[in-house]
Amino acid sequence: MNNLRAVALCNNAAAVLVWVWDGMIPDCLGFSIDQIDKKTGERKTLNSRVVRFEGEEKSDELSTLDEHPIQGCKWTDGTAKEGGTYQWEIFPMIGTPGNLKRGEGVLTNEVTLGVDYGPFIKACFNRGHLVSTQALANLLPKLPDGSPDPEALVKAMEDPDSPIAKWLGASLPEFVKLPFEEAKKIGGHVYSLFYELSTPAFVEYLRQNEDLWSMVLGNSGDDDERNAPARKAFHDDGADITDRFVPKPGIAHNKSSVVTDKAGKPAKWMLQSVNPTPTGFYTQANHALMIDSPELAQEGMDYWNRTREDCGANPVQSEAYRAANAKVMKPVILGDGTQVQALFSPSTKERTKPKTPEDGRTFPLLDMAVSTAKVKEVLLGAKQGIYFVAFYPGFPSFLDVVTWMQYKRPELPIRGIVSSPQALPRPRRKKTSPTKGILDMGGTFGATEETGLGLTLPAGAIPGMLQVAAYQPRKKAPTIIAAGALEAGWQDWHKELLKLPDAHAITHSKVIVVDPFGDDPWVLGAASDNLGLKAGVSNDETMLAIRGNRALAIGYFVHCMDVYNHFIFRHLVATGKATFKGVLASDTSWQKKYLSGGRRKEYETMITGSGLVHPAC
Repeated sequence: MNNLRAVALCNNAAAVLVWVWDGMIPDCLGFSIDQIDKKTGERKTLNSRVVRFEGEEKSDELSTLDEHPIQGCKWTDGTAKEGGTYQWEIFPMIGTPGNLKRGEGVLTNEVTLGVDYGPFIKACFNRGHLVSTQALANLLPKLPDGSPDPEALVKAMEDPDSPIAKWLGASLPEFVKLPFEEAKKIGGHVYSLFYELSTPAFVEYLRQNEDLWSMVLGNSGDDDERNAPARKAFHDDGADITDRFVPKPGIAHNKSSVVTDKAGKPAKWMLQSVNPTPTGFYTQANHALMIDSPELAQEGMDYWNRTREDCGANPVQSEAYRAANAKVMKPVILGDGTQVQALFSPSTKERTKPKTPEDGRTFPLLDMAVSTAKVKEVLLGAKQGIYFVAFYPGFPSFLDVVTWMQYKRPELPIRGIVSSPQALPRPRRKKTSPTKGILDMGGTFGATEETGLGLTLPAGAIPGMLQVAAYQPRKKAPTIIAAGALEAGWQDWHKELLKLPDAHAITHSKVIVVDPFGDDPWVLGAASDNLGLKAGVSNDETMLAIRGNRALAIGYFVHCMDVYNHFIFRHLVATGKATFKGVLASDTSWQKKYLSGGRRKEYETMITGSGLVHPAC
């Protein structure tokens, strides 16, 4: 029907479905979806959140998508389980509210929700960004004002087997144990670098396996309060732990583990954005990956050795340490053709980043560090799209390149999220032009008088709901947003919890995906590096540039879009710009925006460029 076609994309924690069709479908009020479990043969129609047609009585009872279909062209199936193999059939629902029938459906490709991206790379993601969901709001007890009780969430996180912890953490808390389990299996050893380490279950796991590892543990702040209990326990146990205390403005920010074999030769290397803390596992968007490559693992081992040796330097991050990090190694080519290049920090002679010059040109600054120079190089070559999840890159960062490209390459899809409004790009505004400053190969960023956050409050903004901010260079929908929640509720939606009271990060992943559906896909970051110059100048960091692995690029793309799609809706609601008003349209007018324009072209590319489309499509 109307050339309906669809694709399913996934990683271990999410399955994203995308579909398009040509021309208005008469009397179509949305789409329903059947999930087909290929291992059991079970077929079920997915449920909708409590969204009703205009004029219908509100109810908290769930309904199926047959009754209240999706008026859009993408959906995340939160019921697909890790390890499961699934296919979906998508049906147009024809008729009138209360009297809908299925039209001819289309099958997606089959996918398995797992961590394997070829024989040499495993990658794993959590669902920490989904703290701010209606599902969690319904599970947690309420405070007197109707908001979810954060203490109940803390209690749930204390038990890694609780339903809430398993849902938010997905398999990430177990995945980060892989290096140690691998060492057990092969009679090897693990050499770890950690910044924060406080999850009781993980600390106890390490204590039970202290003969397997050697560790360099950084300081988590001036007082090291977060790491102090684990550090003391390891020292009291006589474990092989080296303390690394880096003074401000630097931090010992690595989170990585090299596995050596029985002969002591490096074999595998795990790198991660996630700190082994309760918030890292359960209330922040995070990821980790493990690469099977002796050659690459040797680079990680060399970095571990020089980092431990540098712990005795005065000051730490010595000139010799920085010079060694500045040597850019050639990409390692894995057995399936994937190219992986590791870049280390700090890599500059300078210990602090310089001030932005008066002319606002930040691109030359990005060339100072090997990490930011590489990111800039790849971003400028983007042809199909740029997608990212970041924490706080600082200024300048990869965002200078992205915002410049928004003006120079307006046809290029760009979607991304940072953890807070303070991390958003803030273009310098010249008197001669309200937008010209950003056209100058970068730009300085500063707060405006209106908000103090570099943001002007939009017309139509809903009081009490300005938790979600955005960088919006043109009048169209924003492409870079900050995380937020419906903390004041909306329509019949419950109040949501954005984060725990003492928490800082919400999106803690550090990854950029370039051209995931193009001819030359890249994954940048994928480790500890925050992707800004501050990290390259002042911090102990590792960053990867991974080229040519489409499956991995799609896995990280799914992570980016899962996080972005969750928060963009909350931005639009908070600013009064949501075209969705909390009810379904009773006519076909909703279809129009999905039939043409840049977003339609982007969805088409996801289907045709994935290489996964089912032959029936």
